[in-house]
Amino acid sequence: MLEMLQKSADSEGIQGPVPDMSIVLVCWNNRQYLDSCLGSLYAAGLRCSFDVVVVDNGSSDGSQEMLRAKYPGVQQIQNDGNVGLGKASNQGIEATRGRYVLLLNNDTLVNAASLDAMVEFLETHPKAGAVGGRLINPDGSFQAGCADFSTLKEEFLVAIRLGELLWDGYPSHMDGGSVRPVAWLSSACLLLRRSALDKVGLLDEEYFIYGDEADLQYRLHKAGLPVYYLPSATTVHYGGRSMDRWRRRKMVYRGKMLFYRKNYGPVKTGILRVMLGGLSLTKALIWIFSGILPRRKDRARKELRSNLEVLALCCRLK
Repeated sequence: MLEMLQKSADSEGIQGPVPDMSIVLVCWNNRQYLDSCLGSLYAAGLRCSFDVVVVDNGSSDGSQEMLRAKYPGVQQIQNDGNVGLGKASNQGIEATRGRYVLLLNNDTLVNAASLDAMVEFLETHPKAGAVGGRLINPDGSFQAGCADFSTLKEEFLVAIRLGELLWDGYPSHMDGGSVRPVAWLSSACLLLRRSALDKVGLLDEEYFIYGDEADLQYRLHKAGLPVYYLPSATTVHYGGRSMDRWRRRKMVYRGKMLFYRKNYGPVKTGILRVMLGGLSLTKALIWIFSGILPRRKDRARKELRSNLEVLALCCRLK
């Protein structure tokens, strides 16, 4: 059962002016980062009007209480459990009215110059479906920029970690020069035109997490609604705060295979599954032997379980 806790949805507010931007955050046991994110948002001094909705996926760390105490103007949607990022994001989008929708990770820090620039870009480029910028690490270093849609070669280089030697953030490109249309951008901070969402639909809820933003932007491109990269717009992104790397690996690969199945057809999907399954089996065998060393035993156990989970996923996903 979905319990709706609306902290700013009084009847007068609902009938008020439509905000320029509705900001949607999904939270799952990330109170500290959510607090910092909202603090940066309200302290930024945005020129554009905005409202905020936080969809909580059954947090047990006091996130709901913190929201009520510190951010009473935030609309809160409370789920009984973790329904996934895609579904929760859709709940937030459907509960808001802004002309533009900002998908924002809760482990980010934002600034007014970047968010206002993104809104202004969509205002002056009516054919654009979405816009985003560069993600940077807390130390100011590059984390991720724009990316091409996945290829089998790219996935191989990612899986064997050779891509990391090619450039920082592989397969993302920094492309710090001019504004330009790109394939897709991370939904850690992605501004979407609501009318574009009305045309192509919301996030596909079959993706629990990972892959949903690429799938949505693939549909935008097919509908003739390009996605633009605004390199001057920056967002600090901590990243990976909801789950550890071993649990995340399975979800990442599940998202990749769903994207291929939906958009690339059975042949490429089959090749991807065989490739990732074979690499996972090889890695599992390596970690079996590595576990003999006492100092590597704990990590070997986690790596073995993680790679076997990916292997099982490759064998059964339809």
